[in-house]
Amino acid sequence: ILLVIVSAVAYLDITAIKESQKGMYEKDFADARDLLILRTNQNGVRADLLTMMLVPSRSDQDIWHQSIKERGKEIEQVMQKILERARGGSDALSKVEELNNIRRAFVETRDSQIIPLIYEGRIKEANQLAMGIQKERYQKMRSITQALGNEAVKNAEQSIIESSRKAESSARIFVIVGVIATI
Repeated sequence: ILLVIVSAVAYLDITAIKESQKGMYEKDFADARDLLILRTNQNGVRADLLTMMLVPSRSDQDIWHQSIKERGKEIEQVMQKILERARGGSDALSKVEELNNIRRAFVETRDSQIIPLIYEGRIKEANQLAMGIQKERYQKMRSITQALGNEAVKNAEQSIIESSRKAESSARIFVIVGVIATI
């Protein structure tokens, strides 16, 4: 009977620990990873756009514009993953939605105003937009992604602590039942 009890407790506790770790990997670490990818690509888009203003030839500008498009696609894909996880019961949903709204405004201004100005050779006007409202949006996006990333790491650390508590509790139960069985 004691062997059955030990086996049942072990199975239940190991299953609970496994689920906790799975949730931590699928949610917290995925969020932290995706937010890092998002920040990296946002930095890249900003650098590409500023570089696009500096190069004189249209062919060079096209190369940087293509890089912006590619990074933009990856940002869009990662943002959708983050939004889906946030809609699945995250406390951070409002921050993720705010980030997405700012990002959309950033993309709209970049694609409909700044890049056309660059191609028209109106670099000074493009630079004013890039260093004005776009810089503010960029800094706001960076701030939000940093805060969300810190929160994801904090949640992952909390999940690890909880998983460790479950493991310690299981070990204590095994020892107690083992001692009882021995007696």
